[in-house]
Amino acid sequence: FGQGSETLVDRIVAVVDGYSILHTEVTRKVEKGPLVVVSDYPADDSSPPYERSLQDAINFELVMSKAKDLEIDVRDDEVDAEIKSFLDSRGLSRDGLQQHLDGQGMSYEDYKEDFKDQMILRRFQGRVIHPLVKLTDKDVETYYLKKTGSTSDLVELKLRQILFGVAATAPAEMIEAKRKLAQEVHQKVTDGMPFADAVRVYSDAEKARETGGLMAGIRVKDLAQTIRAEVESLDIAQFTPPVRTALGFHIFFLEEKQFSGSQEFAAQKKQLEYELRSMELNNQTRRWLTEQRQRTKVEIIKL
Repeated sequence: FGQGSETLVDRIVAVVDGYSILHTEVTRKVEKGPLVVVSDYPADDSSPPYERSLQDAINFELVMSKAKDLEIDVRDDEVDAEIKSFLDSRGLSRDGLQQHLDGQGMSYEDYKEDFKDQMILRRFQGRVIHPLVKLTDKDVETYYLKKTGSTSDLVELKLRQILFGVAATAPAEMIEAKRKLAQEVHQKVTDGMPFADAVRVYSDAEKARETGGLMAGIRVKDLAQTIRAEVESLDIAQFTPPVRTALGFHIFFLEEKQFSGSQEFAAQKKQLEYELRSMELNNQTRRWLTEQRQRTKVEIIKL
């Protein structure tokens, strides 16, 4: 305070279940980082830095409060050992660290407290968030296909088909009769007739009647364009409307869709898993924070 005037040193900007977050805490994050430690939810990348930092500070306190409830803690000697390991891995000394901290206007005790908080955060994530992250090989394959757009090169389909054979040079009335029959059978399958049964009853391909119309696996890129246009968007157990080719009319049923892989995918798989796991970790963290914010009194104080 000065003569005849007042100077605002600090103020409370948020209260999380009785715990106060100060303006200086948030501005320090903005100025010196890290801006986001847990999550900036419900802010996002387009939000102002102060807003992102404030939301992260709130979310961090929600995590620390839950960690305390779960009795997740770190002993003092564990913090010292972790800091030493961290410095050794980077070829740094305690004196070098202290010089860096002096330049940041930060004491070693403050640094140690922050380091301890980070260790508690990692243990909390390991116990509460990581078990929620479920990742399969199929998820990684799908992510790769979406990322590269190479579906036609790397996806193999197993199809069944009903062939209504008719030559392109056949009389028009015969072609029309086959077209109508194909439409009638398509309706029967739509109404619930098992596809394999429809093959045995109506297909003009003798061997197909024995196998339920099952074809050898084929990649999407190797299909004739007319067939590919109808088949590519099918989900498992779906079938096409009648498709006209030089052999006649076909109805195709998608039995199976498999990822056939590539050397490029194999080389990138670990990185893809890391990216996908990170995204899923963020998603699960946001879900957890959403639930906690509904259960906890969070007040943001604005001037």
